[in-house]
Amino acid sequence: CLYCLTFRSSFEGGNNSAEAIAQELCRAFRKHWLQTGSAVQLSGCLGSSKQRSVLKEDIPRELESSLNLAEEIKIISKLRGSSGWAPPRLQIIFNIHPSVKRDAVVAAQNFTCVGCGTPIESKYIRRLRYCDYLGKYFCDCCHSYAQSSIPARILLKWDFKKYYVCNFSKHLLDSIWQHPLFNVLSINKALYTKSKEMDRVREAQEQLFHLKKLLKTCRFGESVLKEFEQVPSHLTEELHLFSLDDLVKIKRGQLLPLLKDILKSSTCHVDGCELCQAKGFICEFCQSADLLFPYQTAKCKRCTECKTCFHKACFKSGGCPKCQRIAARRTPSEAPSLVP
Repeated sequence: CLYCLTFRSSFEGGNNSAEAIAQELCRAFRKHWLQTGSAVQLSGCLGSSKQRSVLKEDIPRELESSLNLAEEIKIISKLRGSSGWAPPRLQIIFNIHPSVKRDAVVAAQNFTCVGCGTPIESKYIRRLRYCDYLGKYFCDCCHSYAQSSIPARILLKWDFKKYYVCNFSKHLLDSIWQHPLFNVLSINKALYTKSKEMDRVREAQEQLFHLKKLLKTCRFGESVLKEFEQVPSHLTEELHLFSLDDLVKIKRGQLLPLLKDILKSSTCHVDGCELCQAKGFICEFCQSADLLFPYQTAKCKRCTECKTCFHKACFKSGGCPKCQRIAARRTPSEAPSLVP
């Protein structure tokens, strides 16, 4: 069979995922449909009863689909979302799957392999392999006993053990490993309390976040800014945002020393730079000559409205002097003027 030979030669390279198989089948059938449709159209126009073989260049342009392959799968072939089986989707899972009996999970899968849709007889259920990331069972073709850390287990339990995952999940996790996709404050802010390493990195990250903003405004800060390139940019430009690779390095103690080195050189620059010192704040409560900067998180408190810095011991909530002055200036201007 020509289609079988084409299909077999396409997958001798090694990618046997369900998504790739579905796309290759769609391509093969698409060629068949285009040739058949054009043959019927030409034979109808000419009124001929003889079979005609249509070459690729004879296919009319109007028969060439302008939709991409993904749209054709959804609209024409409807390979996804069928009642019996649909291949797994690319998704990031943030919950840990509860422990459920194998028979119940396989029954929920309609007694098919989640990866390729192969029907599974009840006597072979014990041979299926569990994917800890998707929480589903796969056949041995779709599950090669690959191992990976699970994002949900890291973020919720600070668990970096490697678990068995299917080939699809392994490829997905490897592809997102370096990408900053996980905001710890949104997903599980209790992780900062649970892990001392994470809390120390959070403090250093917050300081570097403010320092980088300050150094960008200093024309003498180029050499110090180059040191920030030792770590991924998101660590010093976004708060609480991490990749899986960052979290593993934090657990191994590899990331915090780098952040501290950058922090040390940056603070040294600010302390000795006249331009940076000119951008410091003076606490309006105690009027001390001690300059305050946003990166001094241990002793500095910023007003949430005007962003002015004060000593933590001096600051009173709701009593920011600068905000009070701004409000006092606005009140007369907003009041209606009385014309005699």
